[in-house]
Amino acid sequence: MSDELVTLTIDDKEVQVAPGTLIVDAAAAVNVEIPIFCSHPKLDPVACCRMCLVEVEGPRGPMLQTACSVPVREGMVVHTDTEQVQATQEANLAFILLNHPLDCPICDKGGECPLQDQTMRFGPGISQLVEPKRHKQKDYHISDTIVLDQERCIICWRCIRYLEEWEDKPQLALFKRGGATLIDIQPGQPVDAKTGGNIIDICPVGALTSKVARFGFRPWQVERTPSIDPHFSTGDNIRIDTRTYAIRRIVGRENMGVNDQWIADKTRFAWAWVNSDERLTTPLVRKDGELQPATWSEALQAVTDGLKRVKERQGADAVGGIGSAKLSNEANYLLQRFMRQIVGTNNVDHRDGGDVAALSTGIPSLAAVMQPQYGPPPQYDVIMLVGVDPSEEAPILDLHIKRAVRRSGTTLVIAHPRHIELTRYPGSYLGYRPGSEATLLNGLARMALAVKGEENQTVSQLTDDATDERLLNLCGVDPEAVEGAARLLVEAKNPLILYGPMAAQGATGEQVRNGLTNLAMVLDCYENLGYLGLNANSQGCRDVGVLPDALPGHAPLDDEAARTLLAELWGGELPTAPGKTYRQMLDAAGDDIGALLVMGADPAGERPEWAANLAQLDFLAVQELFLTDTARLADVVLPAVSWAEGDGTFTNCERRIQRAPKAVSNPASKAAQDWMILDHIAAHMGMQWPYASAQGVLEEITTAIPAYAGLDWTALGDQGVQWNAETVRPRPAYRRCRQDDLPAAGEGELALVTGTVAYDGGTLFRLTQAMRDMIHAAAVTLNPDDAAQAGVKDNDAVLVRSAHGELRLRAAVSEEIEPGTAWIPESLPGAPVGALLNGREQEFVTITPQ
Repeated sequence: MSDELVTLTIDDKEVQVAPGTLIVDAAAAVNVEIPIFCSHPKLDPVACCRMCLVEVEGPRGPMLQTACSVPVREGMVVHTDTEQVQATQEANLAFILLNHPLDCPICDKGGECPLQDQTMRFGPGISQLVEPKRHKQKDYHISDTIVLDQERCIICWRCIRYLEEWEDKPQLALFKRGGATLIDIQPGQPVDAKTGGNIIDICPVGALTSKVARFGFRPWQVERTPSIDPHFSTGDNIRIDTRTYAIRRIVGRENMGVNDQWIADKTRFAWAWVNSDERLTTPLVRKDGELQPATWSEALQAVTDGLKRVKERQGADAVGGIGSAKLSNEANYLLQRFMRQIVGTNNVDHRDGGDVAALSTGIPSLAAVMQPQYGPPPQYDVIMLVGVDPSEEAPILDLHIKRAVRRSGTTLVIAHPRHIELTRYPGSYLGYRPGSEATLLNGLARMALAVKGEENQTVSQLTDDATDERLLNLCGVDPEAVEGAARLLVEAKNPLILYGPMAAQGATGEQVRNGLTNLAMVLDCYENLGYLGLNANSQGCRDVGVLPDALPGHAPLDDEAARTLLAELWGGELPTAPGKTYRQMLDAAGDDIGALLVMGADPAGERPEWAANLAQLDFLAVQELFLTDTARLADVVLPAVSWAEGDGTFTNCERRIQRAPKAVSNPASKAAQDWMILDHIAAHMGMQWPYASAQGVLEEITTAIPAYAGLDWTALGDQGVQWNAETVRPRPAYRRCRQDDLPAAGEGELALVTGTVAYDGGTLFRLTQAMRDMIHAAAVTLNPDDAAQAGVKDNDAVLVRSAHGELRLRAAVSEEIEPGTAWIPESLPGAPVGALLNGREQEFVTITPQ
């Protein structure tokens, strides 16, 4: 073996390991078990439980040392099974069990508890305790979703260390001394970290349990299915535990290419909607003005008749299809095939689809951002975020960025209209005015070129509009701050640039994408430019062609090779004219658009105007889990199953295709998988598709999309496979990036900032009872100076009015909000921010106390 390895002996077994390896890990390499409680492979060693004590031979004879904190050295001799080691292990367990409650029969950890296992294997066998046990708090809620039993706690510090080392939120601590020592929240600060539930997984006993799953399962009775997160675009790996036709809990699953082993709290706790009694279980057809239960045959025929009627009267382009980035590749692929092959139109899109100038390649790599406990540092030394807030939009990516900053010195450059959570770290913050992204990016490119001391006539001409005066007056950013950010980017060895839909939507979206491309080229990091979508299948939706101007595989509509491939695969000719985007279809609903087939989306809940338009349609069919605002307007509602109730694949933000196998079913429901519903609609319209399963649809996808070639269900495995970005990445080229002047704010007007929050008021979140108090309040958040000028205090009732509509909300006051702006997130309960919008790049609002 390599000369760089260290050779030692453990229980007479010779082992060679890398320098720095801990004794406990070296022992595991030769199948020698050393008991541990405080030690965890994802946390720094603290050696506080003393269970791992072993004898290490030295000049003065054998000495007890902690195997979880002592690294190996050349020639070391270790003994793990001597009388002294065994006596120490028994004594440690006896001390731990002195005050540990004997409630294993009702403990959620029972059956998978390291304390049970180690007591059986290494314990004394009898208890020497004759005095009453100490009593501490039980059923103690340290957050809305996490319950602490202080009597069960063995003071291993794992929960404290996770929150400190990963979340950078030291919200738990040790209090008191000796046998009275306990874990508790910091005074007045419950655990609110968005990944705090991971402390439940790493707790070695039943001290930390899930309020959502508590007493709902026995570990040996559940069926365990590897799956993926249905909420966030990172595609974090999970395990779904089910029993008696219901999800009982969701826990994290290790994938070092995606999420390490961590998952977000929304993923862990917000799954009650799958088991909800509010789910649709039978088709509904509108009769006499009311939605009434119907058979599948009747409902499918009604869909067929409705779509055919509109197509015959108004033409194929009067019909539109809306997909969803929350649904599988298979469902979305068949939707766009249905629209293009059977209806004959390219009117197919999804929210944040054709209305956003995204990159076809997603982000380069999640693993490259990670700083694992034992592994190489992140590949990126500077990370720039443009109009994206990982803390709310991708909590596990946020977790890894924070760790990279703290452990590896990664520097952040953040361009966002709001002080997002990551701005608390050193770096550069550019709080730009919403809608001015293109000019800001031109300013960064211009100054980066100057910092490099290079001349580039093309770049100079493309960025000559971004003068210092325009950066200050249009963008609202100090030119010196822009220069400082440019310097950080230029001096970086390997910068990463990420942007989200907030920065590149609407009419100026393409200009923003061009500006990002130009900046990346100036910095020589074109391949490190990435787009971060918001939903579990934002990337997959684009990959399979749910776009009005692109075919599956991101091929342009006029790509002859792609058209020929699909024509041979499907049969027949494909439409050539670009279709309408998501917003365009909804704006034209009831006018140029006479019929819509909506799958897994609720546009009526986004904007009152769209709800009114949908009500004017000649025909509306909806595939849904619940009777949403859009479903209530439909002529036909087709009940669908969730991601956990059928096989499917999802493609995460780094282009990793991952399986989501069926984990649970409801025998009392007549709901069907979305891809299967589309297959049956196609059959009623005279087209017999050759699919017998989701795997069969995936097989066709691997033929239709060259980048997916060979990636069938079996090949994906439990860790997924990342497709090669070079198959679709455009050749780098400098492009025009320009924007017109933005309108000036009038007297008392504030620029409206929107965006998403993790804990919104959407159906999939609010149905988890334990999380309802965590829902972001229906509020408008103002800078203290603006609030004072408007005569508004925190929690005051206010009227928010734009030129397009109004909302009645509560006011919140925060320094996180830039002066001159007002922040209202999307999907707030009873407060659709879309009521204030009309599609312009910049909307202004006034705030009036009520």
